[in-house]
Amino acid sequence: MAALSSDDTARRPRVDTVTTRLRVLIDEQRARGFHRLPPEKELSEQLGTSRGTLREALATLEAAGEIERRRRVGTLITTPQKITLDHAVAYPIDYICSVSDILGGAGTTYAVREVSVRREAADDADAPLLGLRPGAPVFRVCRSYEVDGAAAALVEHTLPTELNGHDVRINSLTDGVTTFFRDVEHIPLVRSDHAVTAIAATGELAAELDVTPGAPLLVVHCRLYTDGDRIIALGRLVFRPDSLYLTASAYPRSLAK
Repeated sequence: MAALSSDDTARRPRVDTVTTRLRVLIDEQRARGFHRLPPEKELSEQLGTSRGTLREALATLEAAGEIERRRRVGTLITTPQKITLDHAVAYPIDYICSVSDILGGAGTTYAVREVSVRREAADDADAPLLGLRPGAPVFRVCRSYEVDGAAAALVEHTLPTELNGHDVRINSLTDGVTTFFRDVEHIPLVRSDHAVTAIAATGELAAELDVTPGAPLLVVHCRLYTDGDRIIALGRLVFRPDSLYLTASAYPRSLAK
């Protein structure tokens, strides 16, 4: 394999950033019922990037099956399909998305079982990540989901109680944290970091997801970033693997080159 030039090495981070922003835009378009991205010229201006970098990012998404570019038609957003594994639905972890959007887009029957928003003190681990002092107030938002009438997932996010110089209203968080950042605060989510593990269900978690103690669960810990590489929220997603499983919707970076 030929070695990457210095220009290629410098351009790759820009391509990865634009690819992430395009995924956020795709999620927003789906949420609004749109199935097409704007023309390349408009996208380039909207994302503040060159046409060349944009086209590389679009090529990455097309190779991953997330979009389809048709001559004289434009860039179509591929409809999320229900991928079954013992009736489970695939949840992509490599871009920022709403659980509700994924479940709805997959055509499955789902419902939000419970929503809660609690104001509490940030612990010593979370506070510095969010740029807060230990003990500063934060909101912890919890949403539980069911698929086909059975408990499937629990989603928790921790975020500051003050954003953009004003207090966050609790009722503005009930529709979901990613929706809140996008539609209420207009804060761009530019990327996310994930750590995935499996645990055995115990105590309240076993009861919440209607599984026997010791049953396997998938857990995703994530950090949501906004502009300036600032962490804006911390998340934990807990899934029952018989209802949801994790997948990557794009090639790894080493293959995307």
